[in-house]
Amino acid sequence: MTRKSIVLILILVLGLAGAGMASAKEQYVYSAKFVCGYNPTNVGVLASGEGAGEPSVKFGNYATEINLVWPELYVHDVNRVFKHLVVLVDQGRPVGREPNVAPARQYIDSIELPLLGGTMDDCNRIAELLWGAVPTPYPLTIGYLVITSVYELDVTAVYTSQACSYWSKDPEKLRCLDPEGTDVGVSNSIDVEKVPGRKLIP
Repeated sequence: MTRKSIVLILILVLGLAGAGMASAKEQYVYSAKFVCGYNPTNVGVLASGEGAGEPSVKFGNYATEINLVWPELYVHDVNRVFKHLVVLVDQGRPVGREPNVAPARQYIDSIELPLLGGTMDDCNRIAELLWGAVPTPYPLTIGYLVITSVYELDVTAVYTSQACSYWSKDPEKLRCLDPEGTDVGVSNSIDVEKVPGRKLIP
């Protein structure tokens, strides 16, 4: 084998290795909103910590579940998925309210998805990533789970909320019983949203 042939083979091998490394880079991003936890008050929090005005969300109990699936059959690879968190309301405190900007907690989690593989993140998983444990009651926490991946994903978010309030007699606190002890009932809502993705800027 000539020296020229060896050089050409090395160039080809390095080129293929470079192409493989390039294909393993994150190509897509999805920003999934989450609202988690229990807000027992209908009074907001100022930057000073003083209670005033409106809360970030009305009193109630909130949960979010974010689903990821890689609906692929023909790619001979795994899809590398990375997760980042941007927390705007941290345990009831609006840390990302303007003029403040909440920094991202980058690469806080990752997973590899096989063909047609799926996974999910919910409020409990977000608590584990943020605090290392799941508190009860879960304090109101709002932000974004930013998902980056090598290949395109399908991402869906499921939002549920539950509230009960005798607000005409007690407008500041979440309350499920009126002053006479009568249960005023619980309201529930659910919403399912497809989270759009976009190609990352190279």
